[in-house]
Amino acid sequence: MPALIKILPQFIANRIAAGEVVGRPESVVKELIENSIDAKAENIEVIVKNAGKSLLQVIDDGTGMSEEDAFLCFQRHSTSKISEPEDLENITTLGFRGEALASISAVAQVELKTKTEKAELGVSIKNHGSEVIESIPSAFTGPGNQGNKGTSVAVRNLFYNTPARRNFLKTNQTEFKHIYDTFIRLAAANPSISFKLINEDEEVFDLKKTDLQNRLIEIFGVQYAENLLEVRQETEIISLHGFISKPSFTKKSKQDQFLYLNNRYVISKSLSYAVHMAYDDLIEKGDYPNFFLFLKVDPHRFDVNVHPSKLEVKFDDEKAVFGFIRKGVWNTLEQNDLIVNVNLKDNLTPVSGIPAKEPKIIPSYNFTKDSKVEQRFKFSRPAESGAKIHEMFSKGISDTKEKENKIPDSGDSTESYSATGSFNHVEKDDLSGKNSIWQFQKKYIMYQLENTLMIIDQHAAHERILYEQAIDRLNSNANLSQQLLIPLYIELNPVDFEVVKSIEKELKALGFDLELQSKRKIKLKGIPSDVKPGQEDKIIQELIDEYKENDVKLNLDKRDNLAKSYACKHAVKAGDSLNSNEMLNLIDKLFFTQMPYVCPHGRPTMIKITMDELDKKFARTGF
Repeated sequence: MPALIKILPQFIANRIAAGEVVGRPESVVKELIENSIDAKAENIEVIVKNAGKSLLQVIDDGTGMSEEDAFLCFQRHSTSKISEPEDLENITTLGFRGEALASISAVAQVELKTKTEKAELGVSIKNHGSEVIESIPSAFTGPGNQGNKGTSVAVRNLFYNTPARRNFLKTNQTEFKHIYDTFIRLAAANPSISFKLINEDEEVFDLKKTDLQNRLIEIFGVQYAENLLEVRQETEIISLHGFISKPSFTKKSKQDQFLYLNNRYVISKSLSYAVHMAYDDLIEKGDYPNFFLFLKVDPHRFDVNVHPSKLEVKFDDEKAVFGFIRKGVWNTLEQNDLIVNVNLKDNLTPVSGIPAKEPKIIPSYNFTKDSKVEQRFKFSRPAESGAKIHEMFSKGISDTKEKENKIPDSGDSTESYSATGSFNHVEKDDLSGKNSIWQFQKKYIMYQLENTLMIIDQHAAHERILYEQAIDRLNSNANLSQQLLIPLYIELNPVDFEVVKSIEKELKALGFDLELQSKRKIKLKGIPSDVKPGQEDKIIQELIDEYKENDVKLNLDKRDNLAKSYACKHAVKAGDSLNSNEMLNLIDKLFFTQMPYVCPHGRPTMIKITMDELDKKFARTGF
């Protein structure tokens, strides 16, 4: 019987192979720009018509090719970038498979013009459907009609010979959006190269050589760049640099998340999640940080040869890389001032503050060649930014406390209040001094710091303090409590009793000395030192209720949930009156916390209004 298995004709095999590399016009743009970058181009120009369906042209001033190489580049698996099997373990270029032009020419009409610097003339080759139909000597002009070396690849009528695939292309708007996204990914990663994008004869971008930060400004705008924080972290075998967005500058999508591995744009759900985990509760659920991060790793420790598009990557120790990225991002967030600066708009509505929540548990990672990731439930040293701001506050606080401790004369004080009694009793000196402090509506602490008015939410600030104290107690398992003179018996409903049973150990570490009794009773013998006697049963019940609510709504670690619940229910409330000493002590303790800018539930603890902003509102600019 005749053989059932046949060798496919070359033209059919080429079209099948093209399907792995060329999925849409954007795929062509990616492959051609990457070839230009590998050719050491300093200027790259991209021309698009009809969303790439009619024309995609990439012109560069790279090294160019000889006539012989120009013919060879259309052959499958033709490449100048690897020659030995070992080269696959040390890939330093963007392209290496040798399939780009072969695949593109199989499904389009391609015209290649190229010239090396030393050659008198270049060569022009027309290849339609993998068949060379014309080859002639040709002059060459680089991007912007300048230069005498480089390469131009014009791809016309994409999928002209595979109409079924052409029919699957989306609208021009969608296809151009994919081209645009790929263009900015490559342009952002290579600020030392000038890029130009022309769509339907209109210039979209003309990006000059610059550094990364200015390239991001060129692409995304000044306001965008102003909300970025620089990341830098490295060891002997791995480094991370780039920018992440402030927690107050997030999006509802992941479209502005750019991760590069050895300058190659890659997609990794795991590593992107590492960035997201560093923000943890600093951002609301459903919000995503923006980032432009460049990871540099020894090529022997990862493999990009796992997919034709070279977007996916495998590491020999992905957990270690995950931890390294998360730690680098967290360190950046920890070391920057995240206080919300309020811009007074015409309607007096402040700009959005930190819709933020601090990282609750930051694992410690040790990235060594053979080690596993180590994680510990503990906080690191207090944040540098908080310590710096605390230093700024400390002199004013001590000066004001000195005033507070003096016995005032009858003429040294005043009542400063609105019709509703919105201001607390303050010293005259405090209102006119450099570091005045007062309470507004028994809710906010107003504090003058040089030319800035700091407004602190007393409940959110106290929550932050209590939360970190609770975390410290839970970490140390010290079981420190103040004993009650007479034990208190508290009866709980069956559900609440089961909750207490599940967190009994953690409650004791927090300072609640208790015993579980029969018939759903607990015997309370001691309480944390900062719980006022007389409120024991109330604080226990409120803590349980908050814990249950968090358990339903949030996926929190048990200890983190307990710390948040305790802080929320035990912190001073809106409506609680505070004297100057209490307010000053609150500020003092706040800036010794690790993340003073947000409460455990995500609200900002403070905002600031500058004198310049106030002057603008009162038309005092220039006075």
